[in-house]
Amino acid sequence: MILVDTSVVIDAIRGKDAKLEGLLAALPVAICGVVPAEVLCGAQDAAHRAKLVNHLIGSQPVIFPDALWDSVGDNLATLRKNGVTVPMSDVINATLGIHLDIEVWARDSHYVDMQKALPALKLFHEPP
Repeated sequence: MILVDTSVVIDAIRGKDAKLEGLLAALPVAICGVVPAEVLCGAQDAAHRAKLVNHLIGSQPVIFPDALWDSVGDNLATLRKNGVTVPMSDVINATLGIHLDIEVWARDSHYVDMQKALPALKLFHEPP
């Protein structure tokens, strides 16, 4: 299972990368609740929302355990101490990936910075 970040879903929705669509269909991808929340906040109307929801179908949902919230705070503190400022939603995703010991697939470059401060974070590297 590969935990997918919002940046990947947004790129897929924009439809400018045919390879990405194929990878999402072929790989065992999963999302946690923060991803649909971020994607759906961009809905312009009901029809657009339906299109956005359609892009989320096929991803296995993963529950974020309540017990991980302290780890999110600890990871945010570690990142801050290392001069890394990132959206909390990305730290939530990274924390879940670390907890599940699975790769996180993101297209935001700051995930590499996060990994330097949080070495247990495994990142998925897209094939060429």
